[in-house]
Amino acid sequence: MSSRNAKRRAKFRAPDVVPEAVVVDEWVPDYGRECENCGQTPCVTGVLDGKVVYAGSMCGVCTWGEAACIDPANW
Repeated sequence: MSSRNAKRRAKFRAPDVVPEAVVVDEWVPDYGRECENCGQTPCVTGVLDGKVVYAGSMCGVCTWGEAACIDPANW
Protein backbone atom coordinates (compact mmCIF):
# COMPACT_ATOMS: atom_id res chain seq x y z
CA MET A 1 0.00 0.00 0.00
CA SER A 2 1.23 3.40 -0.81
CA SER A 3 1.29 6.12 1.76
CA ARG A 4 -0.89 8.22 -0.51
CA ASN A 5 -3.69 5.65 -0.30
CA ALA A 6 -3.29 5.43 3.45
CA LYS A 7 -3.62 9.20 3.74
CA ARG A 8 -6.72 9.14 1.54
CA ARG A 9 -8.33 6.41 3.66
CA ALA A 10 -7.50 8.29 6.86
CA LYS A 11 -9.06 11.44 5.44
CA PHE A 12 -12.37 9.69 4.74
CA ARG A 13 -12.42 7.44 7.79
CA ALA A 14 -15.68 7.35 9.72
CA PRO A 15 -15.53 9.27 13.00
CA ASP A 16 -15.29 7.29 16.21
CA VAL A 17 -18.70 7.13 17.83
CA VAL A 18 -18.74 7.32 21.61
CA PRO A 19 -22.05 6.22 23.12
CA GLU A 20 -23.53 8.46 25.75
CA ALA A 21 -23.12 6.95 29.18
CA VAL A 22 -26.10 6.96 31.49
CA VAL A 23 -25.09 8.15 34.94
CA VAL A 24 -27.36 6.86 37.69
CA ASP A 25 -27.35 6.52 41.47
CA GLU A 26 -29.13 3.18 41.31
CA TRP A 27 -30.91 0.79 38.98
CA VAL A 28 -34.44 0.04 40.17
CA PRO A 29 -36.95 -2.52 38.89
CA ASP A 30 -40.16 -1.37 37.19
CA TYR A 31 -42.66 -4.19 37.60
CA GLY A 32 -45.35 -2.21 35.74
CA ARG A 33 -43.76 -2.80 32.33
CA GLU A 34 -42.79 -5.92 30.39
CA CYS A 35 -39.58 -6.36 28.43
CA GLU A 36 -40.11 -5.55 24.75
CA ASN A 37 -37.68 -8.31 23.83
CA CYS A 38 -38.77 -11.31 25.94
CA GLY A 39 -41.92 -10.23 27.82
CA GLN A 40 -40.43 -10.68 31.32
CA THR A 41 -40.67 -8.25 34.20
CA PRO A 42 -39.25 -6.07 35.70
CA CYS A 43 -37.82 -3.55 33.27
CA VAL A 44 -34.67 -1.63 34.14
CA THR A 45 -35.04 1.95 35.34
CA GLY A 46 -32.17 4.29 36.24
CA VAL A 47 -32.61 6.86 39.02
CA LEU A 48 -30.38 9.88 39.67
CA ASP A 49 -31.07 12.26 42.57
CA GLY A 50 -34.52 10.72 43.04
CA LYS A 51 -35.56 11.30 39.41
CA VAL A 52 -35.88 8.75 36.64
CA VAL A 53 -33.15 9.47 34.08
CA TYR A 54 -33.41 6.18 32.20
CA ALA A 55 -36.62 4.24 31.62
CA GLY A 56 -35.46 1.12 29.84
CA SER A 57 -37.76 -1.03 27.75
CA MET A 58 -35.92 -4.26 28.52
CA CYS A 59 -35.47 -6.51 31.55
CA GLY A 60 -32.13 -6.97 33.31
CA VAL A 61 -31.19 -10.09 31.35
CA CYS A 62 -31.83 -8.44 27.98
CA THR A 63 -30.18 -5.17 29.06
CA TRP A 64 -26.92 -6.64 30.37
CA GLY A 65 -26.93 -10.03 28.64
CA GLU A 66 -26.29 -12.07 31.79
CA ALA A 67 -28.68 -14.65 33.25
CA ALA A 68 -27.83 -13.52 36.80
CA CYS A 69 -29.46 -10.16 36.03
CA ILE A 70 -32.92 -11.76 36.22
CA ASP A 71 -32.67 -10.76 39.90
CA PRO A 72 -32.76 -6.96 40.39
CA ALA A 73 -30.40 -7.38 43.36
CA ASN A 74 -27.64 -8.15 40.81
CA TRP A 75 -28.08 -4.90 38.90
